[in-house]
Amino acid sequence: MHASPFFTALERSISFTRLEAYRDGGTKKDGLCRYFWNMAICESLYPSFQVLEVAYRNAVHLELGKLYAAAGASEQWLSASGFGLQPAEKEVVSAAADAVKTRGKLVTEGLLVAELNFGFWTSLLDTRYDRIWPKIIKGVFPKMPNSDRTRAKASVRLNLIRRFRNAALHHHSIWHWSDIVQQHSNLHEAIGWICPSAEKIIKSVDRFPTIHSAGHSAFLTNIESISN
Repeated sequence: MHASPFFTALERSISFTRLEAYRDGGTKKDGLCRYFWNMAICESLYPSFQVLEVAYRNAVHLELGKLYAAAGASEQWLSASGFGLQPAEKEVVSAAADAVKTRGKLVTEGLLVAELNFGFWTSLLDTRYDRIWPKIIKGVFPKMPNSDRTRAKASVRLNLIRRFRNAALHHHSIWHWSDIVQQHSNLHEAIGWICPSAEKIIKSVDRFPTIHSAGHSAFLTNIESISN
């Protein structure tokens, strides 16, 4: 397709190199359709990522609180200087507390839980915390199959999801991933390990299967109507 002011402008704002990567041997229209298809795929995954992250961090926080309270420590373990954490994670909690204070708010357990990112919570699945997980894993992942319910297997799954999440939320190209359907399925399965009710409700609003199966051509009519 010959160059047009419409595509020239987009190549300037989005970048020629980026749009070329989406052409996959096709036309400029194909590339633009794939670009917005990829955007829609990423957007459709957001609810599932959100539910997984919130359910997982709340489950870990609750179970660690019960564990430390049973040992005579504070159930508000994050506020208690990150009781039980290794130095690297304590630094992350300290930075989170500073961020809360910078917003002029009183540091509370709830605000700390919300401030800490998914990377922090998945870091707690590291081998450095191997001794803790036998005491909390059933509470965190009550529906994970007994034969698979280990810290190591949970770590592999949650860290794969974290990388999938980061790619989708940081505008990476994921439309061409050969295993994206399987990764989506694994994401929902992990939600079910923590809370089957959450898995049911997220499936009821999940638009990924429809958007992914429709392909980039679903955007062609709209692109043609505004590009001519």
